[in-house]
Amino acid sequence: MRFVIDRMLGKLSTWLRVLGYDTVYAAEVNGKIGAGNEDEDRALVALAEHETRILLTRDKNLALAAMKRDVQCVKIETDDVMEQLKELLQHSININLEPVPVRCSECNAGIRKIEEGEEDILREKNYVPKSMIGKWDFWVCPRCGRIYWEGSHWRNMREKLRQNLLLKRNALPKE
Repeated sequence: MRFVIDRMLGKLSTWLRVLGYDTVYAAEVNGKIGAGNEDEDRALVALAEHETRILLTRDKNLALAAMKRDVQCVKIETDDVMEQLKELLQHSININLEPVPVRCSECNAGIRKIEEGEEDILREKNYVPKSMIGKWDFWVCPRCGRIYWEGSHWRNMREKLRQNLLLKRNALPKE
């Protein structure tokens, strides 16, 4: 599954990328298109149609435009990102609920594992835990250079998903 997301769902785009999904965020589509105007709406629908992506939006008019073009679309109702993920499940979009290191949460590019001998990439970044170099696996985004690893933030994401979604998944209404 691949997604395109409107500007009102920025946090959701980050979470879907963390969960391994190719997710295009409206603000990244074309810097020349103004936020929330009809040109942007047309561009998002066209992208979803051309690349067979699921359009996620909070905008009623954008959702209607997508449906008129037979583009798969989910109109998200809530502001809370965990509730938004639940809405996807309620719409039979069976997303993986386990973070996986395959996509950059910032730019959506595929990330790659840093191999032995490439440790200098890690030492250049002040946010990388130097004491863990050689002990943990690290990944790098070839597009923006961001470094990823499965540290405490990874455990925190898993716990947040478990508390908010996994435990409640069986309680979700069936359509």
